Amino acid sequence: IKRELDNAGPSILVIFGIVIFLVYAAYETFKKMPDAFYLTAALYFICLLIQFYRRDKTFAYNHIHKAHSAFYSEYFVLTFPFAVPCLFTANWFCYPLLVAALYTIPFLKYTFKKRAYFKNISSLVPASSFELISGFRKSFLYIIPLYVLAMGFCWVRIFPLFALWFVTVTIASFYKECEPQHILKEGGLLPKEFLHRKMFQNAKWLLLLYAPVLLLNTIFNPDCWLINLLFIPTQIALLWFSICLKYSNYQPNKNSIANNTILSLVSLGCIVPYLLPIPILMAFDFYRKAKNNLDNYLYD
Repeated sequence: IKRELDNAGPSILVIFGIVIFLVYAAYETFKKMPDAFYLTAALYFICLLIQFYRRDKTFAYNHIHKAHSAFYSEYFVLTFPFAVPCLFTANWFCYPLLVAALYTIPFLKYTFKKRAYFKNISSLVPASSFELISGFRKSFLYIIPLYVLAMGFCWVRIFPLFALWFVTVTIASFYKECEPQHILKEGGLLPKEFLHRKMFQNAKWLLLLYAPVLLLNTIFNPDCWLINLLFIPTQIALLWFSICLKYSNYQPNKNSIANNTILSLVSLGCIVPYLLPIPILMAFDFYRKAKNNLDNYLYD
């Protein structure tokens, strides 16, 4: 987090403002039920996803003394600013519930073995969307159950959106490994053309994936049609932000895992009503940075 903040420059003011607003939004959310339970679950699953995707587990458990305590401390500190406001509401018991639940996460040491599932998916998704292809093969064990849950509980007002949000966050995490420069330049596109192709191709697949769930949810809950309609652009904005974030820091063959912190913060803006404009604004801001950074690699 310190390394990422050091590299943020003036954007640190935006990040600080987002954090302050998230803390306030968390406080307002914890006042109401069942929203307090939803937010508690969201904080838990964000840490759970980090645990599943982090690559230092094997080293840490083999070489770091009290690795479990170290991991638990990280998740405790990460969630603390957004969870501690719960103590000042009538639903204060959600905080000790979260703290206890976080303690179980470091015990999850297992990492799914990399195998080539869904080999034929490349015949449906173009090679230029290689992040979706490789990411889905690695994470289908999370994405498919979440999507099935969203589809199976379409009659519930908000739950399908909550499940699809986790799918979006998982997909957004695909954009952290930078491809070699020769792949970047393969299409001979200008930075603007490259970003537009990447953004709109991926948005198309996200829309096709979510449309059946949102349509069924609207049929079962007609009064939620506006929420379902607004859900689509916010999820696309989060996806576009993750793409622009990747290319704003692009270096050939670089793993931009440090982007996970800011991506997690912006992801919360897609489920907190007060923060819905944040992913859209951040996507526009990082689009400019990505275009400027790609000038260094697509023109040389």
